[in-house]
Amino acid sequence: MIRNYCRVAWRNLLQNKTLSAINITGLALGMAFALLIGMWVQFEKSFDQFHTNGDRIGIFIKHQLFNDEKTTQYATPLPIYALMQHDYPEVKRATRISQSDKLGIAYGTNKFFKTGICADPAFLQMFSFTLIAGNVNTALNDVNSIILTQSQARALFGNASPLGQTVKVDNMEMQVTGVMQDLPPNSSFQFDFLMPFAMMERESQFVKDANTRWGVNFAWNAIELNPGASMEGLSKKVRNLVNEHDPGHDNQFLDLQPFTRMHLHNEFKDWKEAGGRITYVHLFTIIGIFVLLIACINFMNLSTARSEKRAKEVGIRKAIGSGRTQLISQFLSESVMTALIAFLLAIILILIIQPFLGQVGVSHVHFSLQHLWMALGICIATGLLAGSYPAWYLSSFIPAKVLKGAVRTGRNPVTLRRVLVVFQFAISIALIICTTIVFQQIRHAQTRSMGYDPNNLLAVQTSAALNKNYAALKQELLNTGQLEAVARTSQPMTANYNKWSDFSWQGKDPKAEISMDVIMADWDYDKVTGMQILQGRCFEAGRRTDSSGVILNETALKTIGYTDPIGKTIRSGANTLTIIGVIRDMVLYNPYQTAYPLAIIFERDDANAILLRLKKGTDLSKTLGIISPVFEKYNTDQPFAYTFTDQDFAHKFEMENQVGSLAATFALLAILISGMGLFGLAMFMAERRTKEIGIRKVMGANLLQLWVLLSSDFVWLVVLATMIATPCAFFLMRQWLTHFDYRIGISWEVFAYAGVLACVIALLTVSSQAIKAALINPIISLKSE
Repeated sequence: MIRNYCRVAWRNLLQNKTLSAINITGLALGMAFALLIGMWVQFEKSFDQFHTNGDRIGIFIKHQLFNDEKTTQYATPLPIYALMQHDYPEVKRATRISQSDKLGIAYGTNKFFKTGICADPAFLQMFSFTLIAGNVNTALNDVNSIILTQSQARALFGNASPLGQTVKVDNMEMQVTGVMQDLPPNSSFQFDFLMPFAMMERESQFVKDANTRWGVNFAWNAIELNPGASMEGLSKKVRNLVNEHDPGHDNQFLDLQPFTRMHLHNEFKDWKEAGGRITYVHLFTIIGIFVLLIACINFMNLSTARSEKRAKEVGIRKAIGSGRTQLISQFLSESVMTALIAFLLAIILILIIQPFLGQVGVSHVHFSLQHLWMALGICIATGLLAGSYPAWYLSSFIPAKVLKGAVRTGRNPVTLRRVLVVFQFAISIALIICTTIVFQQIRHAQTRSMGYDPNNLLAVQTSAALNKNYAALKQELLNTGQLEAVARTSQPMTANYNKWSDFSWQGKDPKAEISMDVIMADWDYDKVTGMQILQGRCFEAGRRTDSSGVILNETALKTIGYTDPIGKTIRSGANTLTIIGVIRDMVLYNPYQTAYPLAIIFERDDANAILLRLKKGTDLSKTLGIISPVFEKYNTDQPFAYTFTDQDFAHKFEMENQVGSLAATFALLAILISGMGLFGLAMFMAERRTKEIGIRKVMGANLLQLWVLLSSDFVWLVVLATMIATPCAFFLMRQWLTHFDYRIGISWEVFAYAGVLACVIALLTVSSQAIKAALINPIISLKSE
């Protein structure tokens, strides 16, 4: 029986080659992209799931209220670590984790600039990172120990054993006590080497002091609970820890987030989880389902449109004893066979597309045997879904009627086909609208005034050696003639390392909780950044009083409320600072956020970056070749590593660009599949109306009239689809835009553009068949029946 079904199904595919090709191609495209989305979603949801005790690991987060804004951050006070170890029986282990940082690491002549983090010894027991050499229980016990990843160990030592060897990290000698298996791509922690947190305490008095200071936040705190302990219960117990141990912080609260949720749920609003990557996981899951539905709709439409041609077949089968169940099985077997052929084509498409996925930001997605069951499931589900309505509809024909002549299909299937076409194009048009608005928002943020000049600006991370020899380094760099200015600062231009809440001034409301971003900078900071000074001046080498000077941005000045600020003072803790300048707001870490209050303070020693302003028109490779030896002269144990500020700023749009690129791809795919289905329907409609067209031509109808006759129905369907898609897309994008403080307004032109584009595509698709039918000799048309 099944063999017979397959044989008949194959014959029907061959008898209708064009329509079969449309069905197979549409289903293949739909399945290929549904599979790719499924694999990407599976990868995103697999983040951090490989940790054996992952469900019992929590990350501390801190909610705070500053500047009338509720914010949440992962950096929390270090005293939490000691309390968790001794005062809370629910906690099995605890660790502090520094934020990842690029550092120079060297062994002999092998020098690299790699990512490292620092953590306490319990880190290795809490998280399931595998050591292939060394003891997981002791590898981080010594303050001078370091664990390398397998790739980093091979880069430094080749095939030799690294255990016991000494490497230099930022000019500190560290002994290799372990080699870790390379971290999987679905790990939230990504680093090339791991060092003890105790090393940071030894090297930095600031870090050491932070162990008792509840107002300092720069590292993470993680805990592992004992089996059976409640993370929600512990979260309630620690909520007010900051204020309890340091009264006056009643605007700051602690919370615990399950570690396995961190990757997908890392955005907060009003102290509650408000999305993150999970938003895009849900979004693309829905889009993938819709794209697959569009492909299935093509199959349904074309199958029901062919109903007249298959009516006699159904009548004869029923007359000789076939039951409706058998007929449904026959038609479903045809759709499943079509889906299986499309499935094979989809696999080929995936293998072709896979190398190019990185260009749209989708990496680490590779089709493998473990995805085969998911792929087959999607294939069979697609076949059954696509063939369900045609099978039910075709099997319902009454033999006595269909054997007397052509069956009258009535209005129901025609109406359904129109509804499905409207549904297809509504999705396609909505995707076009959403894609356009996403790219408009990105462009809006990219072209906003930044308040400084990011072009020809390099950032070099400092080291102990560079800070020690900075004066000589700066002079030698300027002597090369390749640079306009050099300055030290506490952070590169696209980051935020400091946010202080201890500022006060005359007239400040004592109840107001105000914080400001803080940049510590040296002389020539204005020359190297190109920041725009509105009042006063920047720091000058000849003025000793500038050591207590401060420069405010426009937003900080509005916050303070001074009308004539130059020469007036504000306080930071016990320090009195004199306002010497006011600058235009600068876009630093978030291009979608309105400007935050900023204070620039003079500081020569606390530097994390050296900024270099290249002269305009210089040859970049030549300039780098000249300044590189200067840095290596004063920093012998590290390679010369730099970043371009304009490129760092561009990286801030990676997520939105990825979303836009994927949405554009899906919109193109949806309109392509919809167009293919429309082409097939137009071909059938023209074939059904052959006699009508012949009569109209005999009666004097011209080519234009016939074209309008055959095309107008489809155009009206697309217009209706535009009317449905417009409010849906408007609502979705208005909600999406609320995530950005600095955002565009949605203009009506976007919707008009998408509707016109869809109508043009529909007309071009239908016109080929309409014109072809209109050009047929009426004598041939009338003879055909």
